[in-house]
Amino acid sequence: MVNNGEQQQTAQSLNIRAAKAIADTVRTTLGPAGMDKMMVDGGGNVIVTNDGATILQELDVSHPGAKMIIEAANTQESMCYDGTTSTVVLAGQLLSNTESLFEKGLHPNVICKGYRQAAQWAVEHIQSLSESAKPHLKHVAQTSITGKSLESAMEHVSELCVKAAELAGGDFERIRVLCQPGGGLEDSTCFSGVVLHKEFMLPAMPTVQGKALLINTGLSNKKNEDNVQVSLGSAAEYQQYQQTTTRDIWVKKAEAIIERLPEGGAVFVRDHVNEVVAATLAKAGISVVQRLPESDLTALGLLLNTAAAHTIEDLGDAVDADVECTTIGDMKYVVVKGKGEVTTLILRGATKQTLDETERGFEDALGVVCLAYNTLEVVPGGGAAYLNSAINLRSRAAEIGGRAQMAIDAFADALETIPATIAENAGHDPLDTVLALRNEHLSGNIDYGPDIEDGGTTSMKDADVWEPLNLVKQAIQSASEVTISILRIDDIIGKRGE
Repeated sequence: MVNNGEQQQTAQSLNIRAAKAIADTVRTTLGPAGMDKMMVDGGGNVIVTNDGATILQELDVSHPGAKMIIEAANTQESMCYDGTTSTVVLAGQLLSNTESLFEKGLHPNVICKGYRQAAQWAVEHIQSLSESAKPHLKHVAQTSITGKSLESAMEHVSELCVKAAELAGGDFERIRVLCQPGGGLEDSTCFSGVVLHKEFMLPAMPTVQGKALLINTGLSNKKNEDNVQVSLGSAAEYQQYQQTTTRDIWVKKAEAIIERLPEGGAVFVRDHVNEVVAATLAKAGISVVQRLPESDLTALGLLLNTAAAHTIEDLGDAVDADVECTTIGDMKYVVVKGKGEVTTLILRGATKQTLDETERGFEDALGVVCLAYNTLEVVPGGGAAYLNSAINLRSRAAEIGGRAQMAIDAFADALETIPATIAENAGHDPLDTVLALRNEHLSGNIDYGPDIEDGGTTSMKDADVWEPLNLVKQAIQSASEVTISILRIDDIIGKRGE
């Protein structure tokens, strides 16, 4: 028979072991010299990436403790767009350090108290290390890009990220990414506008530099669900009926649109457009784009600063727009330019597989640049902020008193895992690196981190390595919260199915 103490220890040990396994999976991807993972599913589909969020999303995980770690990483990704690997590695090390604390006789609640206090102090201290983000937006992008496939065109890519963030006013949701095989990374471009994977409904429809309308419905007959029978005495009567019920009605609707666009323009329609309408509009110099997804219609509304009409009768005034049907690579697209803060990045690459990894890297870099743009604060990267916070925690551990201070020391040790892992992944000794960094930080060089090229330490400020303040704070908070949640579990019980 298993007693309660053994049962509690078993549950915690199983959760800790599962969490450490997840952390060990992504640990080698951390930092600019991190390695890639090849992920293969049952169908033979392959993903090659060193993006922590992608790896964790694709893992086949069944253990509830491991799932909690992945949820923490997902929170980090949704809040800060990057830093998932740091969060998981930190959480794994915090849980690993608790095993030695258990051996010393510390109760899980005492450890949780220490970890909670340590996380609060660490976040407060890192706030004091921050600097203005405005001069470092490009460096934030470069820090995120380093070690990824985008590094080959770092200068161009980082400039694109900053330009996209500025054009979108720092709103990540207003940045759209289009991947098109062909060309190289240097051929990627960024502009204020929307690219639609569509073409004009009729080949004769012209490029538009004038006005546009958005219609959030279709311009064609809807299927009549009523079972209606009509008796007609002759072919002439049938023809008249057809004209009355179809063509004349749609011509009138087309004329209503032409009244709003007397000098030509463009119409963007959510659903199908009747051929009569399209032909009538084309004669009036109006181009038509049909069957638009809701996301595209929303983006056009933001770009053109207008709302889509729900019926022809609801049409408002037309708005200024430049609309062109063009070829990118070997595909036809409709490009719309306006004055709103909606940005499109067109990414080019040799193959679809390389483009997938390029898109993941771009999204991370765009996210962190937008985060820095909005929060206005950055801290030295390369693990420098984590290590300086660890030194501060050790100096304050005695303030809390009792056994909880041992947990604070363990939290500080875990924070040093970030620069240690970065150095280790670059082929350098992690212990020597951490000891050298401690000496530098105690000497006042609080921006020093691992030198991945030559080993030892170097100034992150001089190397232009910066991270958004909120990214580091959220990583510490996410890691500490999931660790505390796991430590408070003393039993794993099967529950009744629904």
